[in-house]
Amino acid sequence: MVGGYALPENQEIWRQNKAEMEAKYGTNLARSGLIHGPAYEAADVPDHAYEDGYATEVAIATLKELVKQDRPFFLGLGLKKPHLDFIAPQKYWDLYDRDEIPLATHAQPPRNGAAMAIHPSFELRVRHGIPKEGPIGPELARTLRHAYLACVSYADANIGKMIDALDEAGVRDNTIIILWGDHGWHLGDMGAWGKATNYEIATRVPLMIWTPDMPSETRGQKTDGLVELVDMYPTLCDLAGISLPQHLEGHSFQPLLEDPQQPWKRAAFSQFPNPALREWAANPLSRGMRETWFGPLIQEVEQRIIIQQGRNWDRELFEEHLMGYTMRTDRYRLVLWQDTREPSAEPIDVELYDHQNDPAETVNIAEQQPEIVADLIKQFRSGWRATLSSIKK
Repeated sequence: MVGGYALPENQEIWRQNKAEMEAKYGTNLARSGLIHGPAYEAADVPDHAYEDGYATEVAIATLKELVKQDRPFFLGLGLKKPHLDFIAPQKYWDLYDRDEIPLATHAQPPRNGAAMAIHPSFELRVRHGIPKEGPIGPELARTLRHAYLACVSYADANIGKMIDALDEAGVRDNTIIILWGDHGWHLGDMGAWGKATNYEIATRVPLMIWTPDMPSETRGQKTDGLVELVDMYPTLCDLAGISLPQHLEGHSFQPLLEDPQQPWKRAAFSQFPNPALREWAANPLSRGMRETWFGPLIQEVEQRIIIQQGRNWDRELFEEHLMGYTMRTDRYRLVLWQDTREPSAEPIDVELYDHQNDPAETVNIAEQQPEIVADLIKQFRSGWRATLSSIKK
């Protein structure tokens, strides 16, 4: 399979793009973001024709071998979907009526938000057939959301096959199962397509866990406790009875499985550097990105930042050293835009969103709530250890 595509016409588009980019920028482009085909594909092929279906079959075969050894095992299955490209067998597209798929309800950047906080959808726009500047129209947006949903269902089917394999191997009742994602995704929300922002929709991820020892009354429940991905490793060690090294910043959330409503962390942290002037993998924009497609778009983004930030604008600062740090409490999201060369200096910009009144983060209220901002900055500066003070010992 060429470029991950099953359809010959899409394989040829990928080949042509690869040849063009390599002729201009050389052959060392594996992580450049410059070589892509279409953003989506629906082919009438079996699940294993695409990468995730094949990976699931390999994982199931590996499981069967591990079970024969009659020893404890750890098995990780990484599914790429629903990452771009949105590629899934046709039958998963057929689960949805395209005309009934809604578009984003909040398709504008947050009011009063930082101009550098929203990227111009570079990750999507490098794909063939996607406008390199300007809006993503409603018809294309609906197709992309349809493609995303198809990929979610494709992933769900592969997860189901893996769980069935645990049952068939007779080890389901002695196996911990955790499902999680590595990031969220804007599907036109806030006017963006892609990951790589510091907002809720990009930083919050799904997390589901099943253990053989879970109390029956907590199975199927949800918790509002704040959990971070760094908590995954200590939790698995805790559940498996493995001692923990001392250097970890994560904290086992095993107690939440016993009592999902108990007091938990006071905050969760994440960070991403200047989304507006970075590629989706956090790399500074390459020469190829500027020359090949996005020169005018980047200039437009820069001008928007200059207008808002005024004398704060400095190309080296905004391209190389500006970091967005975000802290989520049970009610608020705080975003601090900080020069990494001066971590103790005043932030260049601040955003505050009240999830009690504005769960979609549509209005930055930092200027209207200076006391709350000051308290949250103090909490942020106290670090991750201080967030554990509310957990019962």
